Amino acid sequence: MNNKYPFKKEYGESVSPGHPDKLADAIADKIVSETVTHYEKSLVGVEIATSLKHIFITGRIAVQKPRCASSAQAIHKNKANLREIIKSVYQDGGYSKEWDPDPDSLIINIDGLVQDSLHEGEENIRKLSDDQSITVGYAVHSPETGYIPRGQWLSRVIMNELMNTTKEMNAFGPDAKVMTEVSVSGSNWKLDKLVCSIQHSPDIYWEDIGKTIREVLEKVSATMVPSNCEIDPWNVELIANGHGDFTTGGPIGDNGLSGKKLVVDAYGPMVPIGGGAFSGKDPHKVDRLGPLLAREIALKSLMDNNLSHETVWLTWAPGEQKYISIRSASGLAEKLTGEFPNAINECFSRYFEDKLNTLIKLPFMAIHGWFGTQKDLPWEI
Repeated sequence: MNNKYPFKKEYGESVSPGHPDKLADAIADKIVSETVTHYEKSLVGVEIATSLKHIFITGRIAVQKPRCASSAQAIHKNKANLREIIKSVYQDGGYSKEWDPDPDSLIINIDGLVQDSLHEGEENIRKLSDDQSITVGYAVHSPETGYIPRGQWLSRVIMNELMNTTKEMNAFGPDAKVMTEVSVSGSNWKLDKLVCSIQHSPDIYWEDIGKTIREVLEKVSATMVPSNCEIDPWNVELIANGHGDFTTGGPIGDNGLSGKKLVVDAYGPMVPIGGGAFSGKDPHKVDRLGPLLAREIALKSLMDNNLSHETVWLTWAPGEQKYISIRSASGLAEKLTGEFPNAINECFSRYFEDKLNTLIKLPFMAIHGWFGTQKDLPWEI
């Protein structure tokens, strides 16, 4: 089989932890993480909206059997703890008294949130799909980028370094976006264009925005990319804050919603997406389990069959314990299914049960991407 890299020209996109949509995702997944780590049995489906200083939480948190006595008030029916969760996400995202909204001034609305106990028999449906879903897994022959498209991987690397560089600089704020354009020639690839928007203080010298971004590219080029990646920091075509003034950012400048950045969460714009949002759903739900299983199968098929890339689709139906069909781009992944669990409960055990570290990492993955980010995750094999 052909294992040549499949793209000649590709694109990637990432947003900062302070972007309003990513704040919402991180809040949603921190609520999930706190709930499932404190309760042996739980059902979580929450959505978050951020606007100005307001945070709206809707959905349901239902729990049973706290893991210890102190867990009983860890989050369930405890608005004070919800406030601490949200405050910590905003602080981690870079918000402070200097960059509005101040985490201490947030206004939390939970009128649309149902908080109760699991109903009789409800824990049993955790073994069944509670929704229909088409979930997608993908892997590309690029070990140096975690088997995800290079343009998407590079956008994450640039974004992470941009935030690391600017977090101690009073001139830059926490809200930012990055878009990459990458070209591939044989085994080599290079960054052709970069679009970058970053929040800034009103009194910044405009040329300092582009200069800082190019300095970030200089560091990325020198220390963070593989030898077959070319970045010419001072000659890459750069569009920096092309819209102009970006002094007002984050939830003050635009509303945020959990689940809006599906392409950023997964593999970037070169790869199809399916199912629903990852964030805000407990780990039994097929919108969360399905993409992880599909990714693991796709990776295995790619490696075993020496493919250039592989896409796997799994379909799920309400009330079923297992996915109801599998299809792969190569037609070869279907032969591997005997090596993987296909029931929801088995998948949960494989990825989450008794894996506290994975559960704790949910907010991290909501911000930095679910695939290719950390090699120790169970679905990254």
